[in-house]
Amino acid sequence: MTRAICAVLGFLVVVGGSALAHHGYADFDRNRTVTIEGELQELLYANPHIVMKVRTASDVYTVSWESPNSVLRRIHFTATTFKIGDHLSVTGSPSRDASAHILALVREVVRPSDGWRWGIQPAAPSGTN
Repeated sequence: MTRAICAVLGFLVVVGGSALAHHGYADFDRNRTVTIEGELQELLYANPHIVMKVRTASDVYTVSWESPNSVLRRIHFTATTFKIGDHLSVTGSPSRDASAHILALVREVVRPSDGWRWGIQPAAPSGTN
């Protein structure tokens, strides 16, 4: 019985730690946003999040789009919405390590060629309605 309880507790610690690490954004500067513009090089339309690689004029950025696929499907975003080579503009929070070239906490994605846009409205300042 004691082994079973220890096994369950061990499992919960491992699974709980993984979930927390997955959604930890301490490595990103939440107080700053940057916009990158470039060609879509790779798109991983995975559950629960989408990961894109965008080649800018100087670097390749990894973009972790946190909105769950279920939310994006409501705006008709599917695995075929973007094509490799599409020109995109992406705004998000940069990694605190600038050499990592990673954006997370994505605020906006735009495809200028046809005006396709997805964005999150900024939170209202406290004390306002």
